[in-house]
Amino acid sequence: MRLIPGSRLGPYEVLSVVGAGGMAEVYRARDSRLGREIALKVVNELLASSPDLVRRFEQEARIAGSLNHPNIVAVYDVGVHDGAPYFVTELLEGESMRQRLSRGRVPLGTALDWGIQLAHGLAAAHRRGVVHRDVKPDNVFIAAGGQVKLLDFGIAKLAEEARAGSHGMMDATVTPAGAATRTGSVLGTPGYMSPEQVRGEQVDSRTDTFSLGTVLHELLSGERAFPGASLVESGYAILNQEPSPLPSTVPPAVGQVVLRCLQKEPESRFQSATDLAFALEVVRSPTAPAPPLVARRRSLVGPVLLGVAALAALVAALAWRARSFSGDTPRPEVQQVMHRLGAVRAARFAPDGRIVFSASFGGGPEELFGKTSASFEPQSLGVTNALLLGVSSSGDLALLLEPRFNRAFSMQGTLARVGGVGGAPRELVEQVEFADWSPTGELAVVRNVGAASRLEFPVGKVLFQTTGWISNPRFSPGGDRIAFLHHPFFNDDMGEARVVDLQGLSKALAPRWPRVLGLAWSPDGSEVLFTAGRLARNTLLAVSEEGRTRELYVSPADLRLEDVAPDGTVLATEQLERSELGLSSVGRPEQSTLTWGNWANFVARISDEGNVLFSESVPVAPEKGEMPTQPVWTLLRRSDRNAAQILGPGSPLDLSPDGRSALVAAQDRRTLTALPIGPGQSRPLQPHGMAVGAARWFRDGKRLLATCQSPSDEDYHLFVLPQDGSSPTRLSDVPLTPRRILQLSPDDRWAATLDKNSVLVLLSTRDGSVSRLPEAGADAVPRGWSSEGHLWVTRGGDRTPARARLLRFDVEHRRLLEERTVTPTETSGALFIRDVAISPDGRSVAFVYTRNLGYLYTLRGLLRPGQ
Repeated sequence: MRLIPGSRLGPYEVLSVVGAGGMAEVYRARDSRLGREIALKVVNELLASSPDLVRRFEQEARIAGSLNHPNIVAVYDVGVHDGAPYFVTELLEGESMRQRLSRGRVPLGTALDWGIQLAHGLAAAHRRGVVHRDVKPDNVFIAAGGQVKLLDFGIAKLAEEARAGSHGMMDATVTPAGAATRTGSVLGTPGYMSPEQVRGEQVDSRTDTFSLGTVLHELLSGERAFPGASLVESGYAILNQEPSPLPSTVPPAVGQVVLRCLQKEPESRFQSATDLAFALEVVRSPTAPAPPLVARRRSLVGPVLLGVAALAALVAALAWRARSFSGDTPRPEVQQVMHRLGAVRAARFAPDGRIVFSASFGGGPEELFGKTSASFEPQSLGVTNALLLGVSSSGDLALLLEPRFNRAFSMQGTLARVGGVGGAPRELVEQVEFADWSPTGELAVVRNVGAASRLEFPVGKVLFQTTGWISNPRFSPGGDRIAFLHHPFFNDDMGEARVVDLQGLSKALAPRWPRVLGLAWSPDGSEVLFTAGRLARNTLLAVSEEGRTRELYVSPADLRLEDVAPDGTVLATEQLERSELGLSSVGRPEQSTLTWGNWANFVARISDEGNVLFSESVPVAPEKGEMPTQPVWTLLRRSDRNAAQILGPGSPLDLSPDGRSALVAAQDRRTLTALPIGPGQSRPLQPHGMAVGAARWFRDGKRLLATCQSPSDEDYHLFVLPQDGSSPTRLSDVPLTPRRILQLSPDDRWAATLDKNSVLVLLSTRDGSVSRLPEAGADAVPRGWSSEGHLWVTRGGDRTPARARLLRFDVEHRRLLEERTVTPTETSGALFIRDVAISPDGRSVAFVYTRNLGYLYTLRGLLRPGQ
């Protein structure tokens, strides 16, 4: 049934034909009630001849109409005209993705942006139980402005029921006028179907993930992932062959995301479109122009891509079977233990063959789970707010109760034990970070005593201590030695594998690695295994006590070794860790994510207008023989702009009183610069030969208030730094924290910071007198002053999931005036809040938090039993 211009279907007047195919015709029409133009899609007579199919079409069209999402074409109405069902959608101006691809592949940034939009649209459909089953460039529309729209929900499902006996597979549902289409016995389109579709099996949402992977591949390469001269050849390629290679210009991390989509087995793909969208957002290349990074002419974009390549693979839980192995390196059999994306903190093999692990899902607290080889999903063990530390040979568990982050890579709490048959945890030792069971059932612990991190066995007897920190202590199978990782710097995962005997004699087994976490013994005790790397922690290594090191496994993803079973099976976590900058405003229910790259570092200031001054770390791949670096860059995110403005290298400290420049410190802390926000030149400022921890402008714009370390002093103190050439003034003898924590009251009278012991202190800028605010709590951190002169502090930012209390105090009368909660809207994997800034009017809060997500895997075949 072909409609002519002027025809009417109820309130809709046909204006012109848009396209036609074997399944439907599409018309431009006008809605006489609303006076707007719409698209009218009328199903052809073949499908309209069956009352059952008409009923099912109406049902599916109503489902499509319920999918209210900006990346899904909006369905306004559904009806039947002369026995032919139709539905009404928004009228789109632009072109199909197929038309765009006819001109060649698209730029990387555009491809990723379109992929993210499509993944979000599919995620919205999947949440309503709708699976598209025909994702392909023909069913994607690129509207004006670059917005992507998914087409043909419902019709594809209907086509599965329309078994007309044709031998062909379904082609495009809407094609240019005159093009032939056929409805066949297999739902999907050659070259874009998942393997389970090709085989005619039941499918779920993961079939759309595969199809979207083929679309991404085609966008990036300009060619189909599974080309074939015929339907049979294309189906064979999907079932048996790897996708055609992507161009060498596609970053490896992007290629790994696409490969993960195109895995043959649904279990090996992203388990949700939301996970895929997140992975694509991680690997998305920034398009802002970048200044030079260092003298070697490295650009900022390059390091960002390298950093993203190292970090993005963490979320992708990449296609293990697609990884390459060379030489005599064994290729392991890899099995995914946990199919939900969550924050996995620790895992161990239990004597009964189970895998026990602690993790949080969907923003919940740390919880203990058990997983047998026969079960698909892990079972909760009924213990929450606890972190697994070890499993004894008799099945007892060592746990960390009420764990709180005391540094970026580890948590601290109370050590407890739970019997293998269950029961309530029995508390043993406080301020513990790590622990492990000896073969005879005794516990070695790592705990903090003063400024030292100590490895003790038995508890109280120090075997090794450091001013840095210790992680992953593990007893040898014979129980006569303990292997561990020594990290010489407090908040850094650089470190080395060491071994210590029970008399305290220790030695390093291998040189330091820039990044190292996760350690275990081989089953026979001849080697210590650990996961390490230079830019990414992606290599599983084994080292003997003689120092012979061999490479067991290399992954493009970040790994953490968890355990090794007696039969040589390796248990490892594949991780994504990133640091995000969130913005929450009063009166605006939706939070914004301002992160420019992968690692927001510090937020220095937020104005009443919502302009945010912050920094991000950008990992840079090292030259041969060099250590990797993570230079810090200062950025400004204006409330009226989407993109962040890159001001220059260094850590931001403050905005000038006139708002025209940013105060920035170099990494050596001994160089201060005022960087222009608009037109103008940067100008050096005078730190007077001292190292600067934190600094703020006085209102006159001529002086700085700063916490400084003079060359003759080991502590930081409060100084006034004039910028007119006169000498600095030391205001107080109170030793202060070297952290970038300093808040100056709006009248310039009071400085709020932390002392050397991390306790809140108020210092007068007039005479240096000291005042305390114990009502704020022992863990209070000053975050800003209100316009009225009230002090904002946070408490509890070290909790997981990420949550902090934000409190406003009347300092003069020592009264609590207001309390809020700061937490990301999406709490999945959000571990702790690292930094907070609040605007003077109290309406906007910017905060930096760490997110860690990953999957748990076993790897068999790397070690022989008894090795």
